[in-house]
Amino acid sequence: MYKLLDYDITEYKQLENTLNELSKQGYNPTSLGKISRFKKNDKHYHYHVDLFIKKATTPKRKALHDFINDYERNMFDYYGKLGKFIIFTTENNRTLPKERQKAIDEYLSTRKISATTYFVLWIFFAFFVAQLVLQKNQIQEFLTNGSILIHYLPLFLFATILVRSLYKIVLACQKNFSKLIKKLFYIMSILICLAALFGCVLDIIERKNTPLNKNILTLEVFDKETNKKEYPQYKQTKSFLVEASSYFEKNKQGDLMYSKDYHFKSNEKTNTFFKRYLDTYADVPVIKIDKNTYLFKLDTSYDTLLYKNGNHFYFVSANFSLKNYYQNIIQFYK
Repeated sequence: MYKLLDYDITEYKQLENTLNELSKQGYNPTSLGKISRFKKNDKHYHYHVDLFIKKATTPKRKALHDFINDYERNMFDYYGKLGKFIIFTTENNRTLPKERQKAIDEYLSTRKISATTYFVLWIFFAFFVAQLVLQKNQIQEFLTNGSILIHYLPLFLFATILVRSLYKIVLACQKNFSKLIKKLFYIMSILICLAALFGCVLDIIERKNTPLNKNILTLEVFDKETNKKEYPQYKQTKSFLVEASSYFEKNKQGDLMYSKDYHFKSNEKTNTFFKRYLDTYADVPVIKIDKNTYLFKLDTSYDTLLYKNGNHFYFVSANFSLKNYYQNIIQFYK
């Protein structure tokens, strides 16, 4: 069987008790980790858990070797290592050597300060991540409900990390409600995993290819030969914020164009994301036709148009100049 052995170093006694209780039932670990494997062999061991505490000047391998040897000289058998936990067995129930118990108590007395320090650092880091997530994002991050969920997932992830850090502080302070916080951490972790999976599935479902219709801009609008047989579908996405469509087409003469249509639920959202789109081209040569229509020079000509009409705004880009065609585009979308 498999069992979760997720213990903080302050819970070394709880780990020891868990191993002893399982051993009484005939189950002993065959591999040690956060999720450990136990096999029933009807052997009863007395487990003893100590913390591996080494001096900064001592090489880790040598310190661990000396640590285990000291125990074996006192008739303890080395069983395995789980993080900072070093696990030994004996044939009868014995206590740890007094000097080891004293070293553990001294080490754990510093946990309150270190745990609080980590908690404060995680708060600052979480605040920084929140600023990145909540900044003025582009519409590409809100095309599907799944992409919106995934976009905001880091906020919940760092909230979970803060709960975990708080749990370590509570343990260091030896408060009774540590188990409640630990359960909350597990629940939040499970919910985040489910939300990530659900977001990915939802994002895939809400993106689909749809047969062309008369509302999709093609090369015909520019009086150029079309190639609908090779490009018979456009991409469609939908979220509670915006419905969007995009289409790419290239003909045999090498003319190509790419169009996007964003349909928002309100004028306010349309204006907000239209302005953000404009801001991304702040350093690009631009021709302002009117307050809702802009031509941008992204290559050697003014080949990109941004146009707003009601709750829609449109993005059109081509490998040829749109100076002589922007009126065709506006007329098509009206």
